[in-house]
Amino acid sequence: MIKRVKTLVGNNRVVIENFSFLSILQVSNLIIFFLMIPFLFRVLGKENYGVVVFAQTIAAYFSIVVNYGFNATATRDISIFRNEAGKRSEIISSVLILKLGFLITSLVLVLVLVNTIPFLKINTLVFIFSMLYCINEALFPVWYFQGIEKMKYITFLNLGTRIISAFFVFFLIEDSDDYYKVPLILGTGMVAGSIVGLVIVFRIKGNRFIMLPLSRLRGYIIVNFPLFFSNVSSQLYVHANRLVIGTYLGMTDLAIYDVAERIVNIVKVPLVVVGQVLFPKVSRDENTDFIRKAMFITLFIYALVYAFLFALASPLVILITGTPNPMAVMLIRILGLSVLPICAGLFYSELLLIPFGFLKDYARLRTGSLILYLLLLLILSLTNYTGVVQLSLTVVIVETFVFAYSYLLAYRNNLIPRLTYNNRS
Repeated sequence: MIKRVKTLVGNNRVVIENFSFLSILQVSNLIIFFLMIPFLFRVLGKENYGVVVFAQTIAAYFSIVVNYGFNATATRDISIFRNEAGKRSEIISSVLILKLGFLITSLVLVLVLVNTIPFLKINTLVFIFSMLYCINEALFPVWYFQGIEKMKYITFLNLGTRIISAFFVFFLIEDSDDYYKVPLILGTGMVAGSIVGLVIVFRIKGNRFIMLPLSRLRGYIIVNFPLFFSNVSSQLYVHANRLVIGTYLGMTDLAIYDVAERIVNIVKVPLVVVGQVLFPKVSRDENTDFIRKAMFITLFIYALVYAFLFALASPLVILITGTPNPMAVMLIRILGLSVLPICAGLFYSELLLIPFGFLKDYARLRTGSLILYLLLLLILSLTNYTGVVQLSLTVVIVETFVFAYSYLLAYRNNLIPRLTYNNRS
């Protein structure tokens, strides 16, 4: 038995090491969350806290454009060509050049928006400073560190900058009028970490930055377009509830929804870690039996996790907001249901369709989820039932659809037989 365990650990040493580093990061982020978010919620007040969340949501949409799907495909490509210096430098350079181009376009659009939309113009600084998140998206080479399976760099850089940023938040945010400083402080920390990350990529790891011809860059854009379209489709509905609530229901409702969503997102964090750790391994090894085992173990664990989340929803809300809030408790329990289909869907979509090259099917999956969300939103609008509870239920419905459709696509592409019989045809 002990020999089998040693063999298992030895064969998966890199996976275990990377999972450990990212787990340390996420536990640390959890501690920072439980210190910083309650502080901001109480000091800024629901209204100004809601404005900050709304601005972050707008920046998140622009980050989709800046990302353009490279965080997935570049991770896969770096993993495959990690030992070929020339190809590796080409991948790194193309991603950075294209991301910077998309970033400049996004910054110009934001400047236009804040000068034409009254609400944005009133809160110009908040929306401008929130775009630091997009600068971090363009510069931080998370895809490189994932590709070479060195998650310790992601852990050390993110953890260091977030601890320093949290310190300045507690030191500089004194009352509700300081709400515009929040994205400035957090964004500056992220950008600083991005710059250090690039220094590691080029100075320590010895990669070169090379200028590529437009034809080569155009090729990368074309290849990544299905994944970009997929990300746009999926992220539109992921962030849309915040946008709808902030626009039509008000910043106070948005603040309550944000607290519930953040608590549920904490529960989802280990899933993100699993995806980040397994993606380069799956892309390189195509070990479908390994995926099958990981999926069933993860799904079992998350069934237990949701039970605990359901039971602890009320004390968690009191811990974050300082007061009981039955609505926030209900939202946590509803949004928490989405964790189970998300868990299963991760393996059938991100860890099967993308690594095995079915990017167009992945795009169909994400497009279908967006269409379903928009239909649900239209139904709620026409029946005058648009509220935070109803919008939370749309998340559960859409994520269940994503799981079911990803399973169907995997079956149609003979990935389910592979998953079951380890037939790597």
